[in-house]
Amino acid sequence: MNYDIPFPFLGRGRAAVATPTTPPSLSALKRPVARTILTYGGFDGFHTGHGDWLRQLSQLGSDLVVGCHSDAFCTRLGQPAQKGFAARRAVLERCRFVSRVIPLETWDQTRSDIVNYNVSVLALPEHIRLPMSGLDEIVQVLRLPMRRRQTASRFSA
Repeated sequence: MNYDIPFPFLGRGRAAVATPTTPPSLSALKRPVARTILTYGGFDGFHTGHGDWLRQLSQLGSDLVVGCHSDAFCTRLGQPAQKGFAARRAVLERCRFVSRVIPLETWDQTRSDIVNYNVSVLALPEHIRLPMSGLDEIVQVLRLPMRRRQTASRFSA
């Protein structure tokens, strides 16, 4: 079909509406892989390393579930949190890469989290030591390096 459409930058002309001869194939459309990623951490003092970590994990699947250590759990680990759980959770919920934030009370809940949230990949930083009794049978476990926060001053040479 042809329509009279004025083109002020080209003068007057006729525009042709092109209709595709075949519909695009489904393989040509980019779709995110439909899988849920689960990770755990304290996220006390959220920094760019945390943001980079969550961004990388979000690219592995369609949903990213983050288990944030509760205040009691941080105390049991011997690393009391400077900020309360509610504040850390609020920061994570505002991160665009995170789909859901859940509290982590104990390592024993890992198996139920995997089942309840239909997790395909459990991604952990190398420095977190999680008891891995048979988890690799129900989920893909990834141990990935996490860039630590750099403490160098921006004014240093």
